[in-house]
Amino acid sequence: MDIRLDKCLTFGAVKRGTKFQQILPSINLRDKGMIPAVPLGESFKYLGKIFDFPSLNTKPREDFETKIKKILVKISSLKVKSQTKLKIFSMYIPSQFNFELKIYKFTDAFLSGIIDRICTSHIREWLELPPSACVKEWVSSSTNYCGLGIPTFAQRAARMALTRRHLLQTSRNQCIRELWDASKGPNILVDSLLDNRDLNKASAILRDSQSKESSDHFLGLKSQGLLAKNVIQSVLPKNIQIWKQTMDSLPGYVFNFARKAMMSLLPTLHNLKLWNCSPTNLCPKCGKDQTNKHVLSNCSSPDALARYTNRHNQILELMAKWIVPRLKNNQTLYCDLSVPGARPVCDLFIGFRPDLAIVFSNKIVVGELTVCHETNLQQSRDYKLRKYSNLGAARAGEFQSHSVLVHTIEISTLGFTVTEPNFFKNGGIPPFDIPLLLELSKTAITCSQSIYCNR
Repeated sequence: MDIRLDKCLTFGAVKRGTKFQQILPSINLRDKGMIPAVPLGESFKYLGKIFDFPSLNTKPREDFETKIKKILVKISSLKVKSQTKLKIFSMYIPSQFNFELKIYKFTDAFLSGIIDRICTSHIREWLELPPSACVKEWVSSSTNYCGLGIPTFAQRAARMALTRRHLLQTSRNQCIRELWDASKGPNILVDSLLDNRDLNKASAILRDSQSKESSDHFLGLKSQGLLAKNVIQSVLPKNIQIWKQTMDSLPGYVFNFARKAMMSLLPTLHNLKLWNCSPTNLCPKCGKDQTNKHVLSNCSSPDALARYTNRHNQILELMAKWIVPRLKNNQTLYCDLSVPGARPVCDLFIGFRPDLAIVFSNKIVVGELTVCHETNLQQSRDYKLRKYSNLGAARAGEFQSHSVLVHTIEISTLGFTVTEPNFFKNGGIPPFDIPLLLELSKTAITCSQSIYCNR
C-alpha cells in the first residue's frame, strides 16, 4: 500500500495527571519522512467532519454561522417577492445544512440563540416587521394557525437527532445496539419518544409537540396572537389553507401588509404611540383610538364608511355573479346591487334590504353578507341573525305565503371566509368553489390595504 504524506495527518493525546492533553506525534515513514501532525489547538477534517481536541465544535459552529449569513444576505439581495424569499428559505436553506446537522451535535443555545436569531432578523427585514414582532414562534407555527409552518433550526436538529438515535437502536450490528443501550436515558426526549414506538410515530409526535409549543406561544400573545386565535375558532382549516394560497399569490407589499395586520403590527397611530414614534394615538378623522381594527373596520368618518361600503359591494358583486348562472329554472336571485340576472331585493321586503335572496315558489332563502374584523366573526353573525329574526313579517304582498330562511356569510377584512352550509343546501346551489373563495379573499385583502393606505 502506498501512503502519501500529503494525504495524511497525525493527531494524538496523552493523559498527564488527571487530564488529557493534545500532543504532536512523531511518526516517521521509512524513505518518505515525517507524517505532518495537527498543530496544537487546531483541527482536522475526515470524511467531511471536523475533529478537534476540545470537541466543542468551535470550527463547525463558525463555518455554519458564516455559511448561513452568506446565503441569507444573498436571498435578501434578490429582487423578488417576500413570499418567494420565504419559500427559498424554507425549501433551499435546510438542504444546505442537513449534513452539518446530521454529523454534529450542536447545542440548543447555538441553534436557537445564534442561528435562529440570524434567520429571524432576515425574515423580519423581508416582511418589514417591527422589532417588537414575535417572529420565530409565528414562523414555526402551523399554517392552520395562520403561521408559516417553517421549522426552526433547533427543531430540525431535534428531528435529525431522533433519526440518528433510531438508527443506533435498530442497527444490525450488535456493538452499535450496545452503544444505544449504554447511552440511552429516560430523561432524553428523543430517546423517550422511541420507547415502544417506530420512527414514523415518534417523528409525528415530535413534530406535533414542536408545532404546539410554537403555536401556544404565538396564540398566547395578547395582541399579536389575538386575530389568529379568533380565526381558528371560527374558520374551517380548509378555508385557512385557501387564504394561505391567496396570500402567496399577492404582490409582496400586499402580502407584507396582510401579515402585519394579522399580528396587529401595522404602524397605526395607536402602535406608533406605543413605539414612541407619535405624540398621539387618536384618529385624525374621527378622534378615536386608531388601532388596526379601527382603521380596517371601525372608523366612523364618511370617507372610511364609503370605503367600507365599496369593499362590501365588491365582494357581494362577486358572489351574485357567481350564483346567477348556477340557478335552476324555479329559482330567482334578488340582490342589493344591480347585477345582470338578478332582481332588486327591495321588491321582497318592506323596510329591510338583505344582501342576497334566492326565491323559490314557496320560500325565500336569505344570505346576509358581513365584512367584519377577524375578532368580530362570531359577534357579527349573531348580530345579523338577531336583526333579521323577524324578517318574515316584512315580506312584500306577493310573497306573503313564502317561508323565510335567514343565513349569514362572513368575510373578514383580511380575507377569511365563513359560510353557513345550510345557505347552499336550502338555496339549492353548490358551495362556493375554490376559485371564487380565492377571489373573495384577494378582493377583501386588496380593498383593506387600500383602506389602510387612505386612512
